[in-house]
Amino acid sequence: MSYVELFAISNFTFLTGASHAEELVSRAHKLDLGGLAIADTNTFAGIVRGHSAAKELGLRYLVATRLRLRDGTEILAYPRDRKAFGQLSRLLTLGKRRTVKGQCDLTLEDVISYADNCILIGLSGPEFSETLLALKAAFDDHVFVGLVPEYDGQDPARFAETQALADQVGLETVALGNVIMHAAGRLRLADVLSCIREKTTIDQLGRRALPNAERRIKSEFEIRRLFQAYPHAIKNTSRIAQAARSRWMSYAMSIQMKSAMAWSQMTACVS
Repeated sequence: MSYVELFAISNFTFLTGASHAEELVSRAHKLDLGGLAIADTNTFAGIVRGHSAAKELGLRYLVATRLRLRDGTEILAYPRDRKAFGQLSRLLTLGKRRTVKGQCDLTLEDVISYADNCILIGLSGPEFSETLLALKAAFDDHVFVGLVPEYDGQDPARFAETQALADQVGLETVALGNVIMHAAGRLRLADVLSCIREKTTIDQLGRRALPNAERRIKSEFEIRRLFQAYPHAIKNTSRIAQAARSRWMSYAMSIQMKSAMAWSQMTACVS
């Protein structure tokens, strides 16, 4: 298998993702990637649209979510079967019931309790090494560390630091594109979303604006150039895609479709 993009977010990550799930899938297919995972923040909301588009095009699709915890720690989670998907869904429900609408309150202990038989990729956190050690103790070889580019000129140093940390805790790294848009043309929209999120104007956005349009779906050639010092991290994207089974996808999709239908019926009754 070729490079699989494991870290893309869609417009279901409100005021951050600048492309629809279908657009991300279409672009990944056009660039002949080995697969795509749309990992929106604390939700599975986009999996129906993403899977439907991927199935139509023949692109391998991985179910995923980005777990953002109470302390700011971020972890990507990929369920490997129906049970794991159900457990992650319960985890997200737990986090959303604890707080106000639109937010999710989760801890590392929650993840350890509910993420059995998932593949996890640690992204960042205030006590990151301790978090990785705890995840490794709980899930062993199903845990990786993400090499996450910010495209700000500091990525080589950032990758080296992350690789050193991964070596220290005894985990392997994996290459991630950190995608928020399917093509460079969405840069202006991404900045508008940032303005709304930050409650400011374009003129006042300053360094909070994206430095460039690099957070787009990239070809394997671009990825291999970006991570040229870490070929093993690129190879691990295929390993994860193979381990994250897709045979149960119809089950997950049916659950999401039933939820969408129930919501539509409820809103129709209210109106």
